[in-house]
Amino acid sequence: MRRFLPFILPCILAACAATATPNPKLIALTAEAEAQTNGYPANDATVTAIIATKSAGGTAMAATMTAQPTGTPIPTIPPDSRPCRPTDLKSASASNGATGHILLGAQFTNISNAPCYLQTWPQVILVDAAGRPFDVDYHYFDITSATPNAAATEQAQYSAAARTGLWPGWTAGFNLIWDNWCQSAIPGGAVIRLTLADGNTINVPTDVQSGGRCDAPGGRSTVGISPFGYIFQSP
Repeated sequence: MRRFLPFILPCILAACAATATPNPKLIALTAEAEAQTNGYPANDATVTAIIATKSAGGTAMAATMTAQPTGTPIPTIPPDSRPCRPTDLKSASASNGATGHILLGAQFTNISNAPCYLQTWPQVILVDAAGRPFDVDYHYFDITSATPNAAATEQAQYSAAARTGLWPGWTAGFNLIWDNWCQSAIPGGAVIRLTLADGNTINVPTDVQSGGRCDAPGGRSTVGISPFGYIFQSP
C-alpha cells in the first residue's frame, strides 16, 4: 500500500527546496466545479477554499494538457468513455513525514472491464472518521512550475476538460501536502474524500493522526493538492 508514494515524494521535496523551470502546460480543472460548491459551507469543498485563498499573482491561463508522462506514448481511452464510479475503483493510501510536512498519497485502480475517466485535478477534501471536514485552506500545486501553488491554483478554475483516462487495470494517483496543523490529534485518522465527476464520493482512510507541524500558531492550516498522474508498477 505504501510503495507508490516514494516514487513521487522526491519530486515534491525538490519543489520545496529549489526553483523549477517554468512549464506553460498546466492541467486546468473546472469553472463548472465552482457551481458545485455553492451549497457548501466554507472550507467544505476544494474549489470554494481555493477561490478564497487564490493568489492574485497567479500566471495567465495556459494550454490544457493531459496527465501523461512526458515522452511516453499512452493510448487514450475512447472519447465517449464514462466517468469512473466508486464500484469501478480500488483505492489505497500512503503517508510520510518530511521536514514538518505531512505527505499523503491516494491511488485508484480501474477494476472494471471498461475504460473510465477521472478529473485530472481532483476534487478532494480531508475529513475525520465521522465524515466531518477539517477547517483547512486548500490550493493546488504543480511541481513543474516556478510558482507551483499560484500557477496551478490559477489554472484549476478555468476548464473541466482535463481528464485522466483509466483502461481496465490501470492506476492513477495524486498527492497532498498538509502543513501547520495546530489542533489536537485526529482519532481514527484522517480520511481523503474524493468527489468523482459523476458526483459520487470515495472515502480513502489513512493512518495520519495529525497534520503538518504547527509552525505558525493561530495561522491557517493548508493542504496542497497535486493533479492525478499515472502510476506504473515495475515489472
